Amino acid sequence: MNKSADFETVREIKEKLCYISYDYKREYQLGLETTILVKSYTLPDGRVIKVGTERFQAPEALFTPELIDVEGDGLADMAFHCIQEMDIDNRMTLYQHIVLSGGSTMYPGLPSRLEKEILDRYLDVVLKGNKDGLKKLRLRIEDPPRRKHMVYLGGAVLAGIMKDAPEFWITKQEYQEEGVACLRKCGQA
Repeated sequence: MNKSADFETVREIKEKLCYISYDYKREYQLGLETTILVKSYTLPDGRVIKVGTERFQAPEALFTPELIDVEGDGLADMAFHCIQEMDIDNRMTLYQHIVLSGGSTMYPGLPSRLEKEILDRYLDVVLKGNKDGLKKLRLRIEDPPRRKHMVYLGGAVLAGIMKDAPEFWITKQEYQEEGVACLRKCGQA
C-alpha cells in the first residue's frame, strides 16, 4: 500500500467528483431513491468504483462538522457570527465582500450554498423573519477562479512585505529552543 499514491487518488476523486449540495436533505433523498448522482471513477490499478452520495456527503462537513464528530460551527455559521461580532457600521461592507480562498473552496456549489445559509441566518437572527429587510442586504460571495492558491500567495506577499522586520520572524534556533512559546514575540510587536 502506497499512502502517498492513495492520498493522491483521494485528492483527485475530491477534485473531480465532489460538490456542495444546495439542499443537503433533498440531495441525500435523491441519492437514496435514484442513481442519477452516481459517477464512475477509474482507480490507478484499472478498477472502477462508483461514487454516489459520498460526492456531497464528504464536503458537507464544511457546513455540518458534527457529521464527522467535530464540535464547532460550520462555514456559514462562522462567517455569519464573525460579521455580526464586528462594529455595526462595518457589517454591510463585510457582507458585500466575503472572499473565498483556499483549495476546499473550489467545490462546485459552495458559493451559492454559503450565500443561501448566510441569508437564512440573517433572516432568522437579525431580521427575526421579516423578509422585507432582505432587500437592504447586498450579500456578495466573491469566488475568484484562482482562489485555490490565494492563501499561499497572500502568505508570500506578507512575507515579502515583512522580510526586513525581524520582530515578525522566528528563527529555527528560536523555535528549537522555545517551541511554540516563541510565537508570543509576534503577538507583542
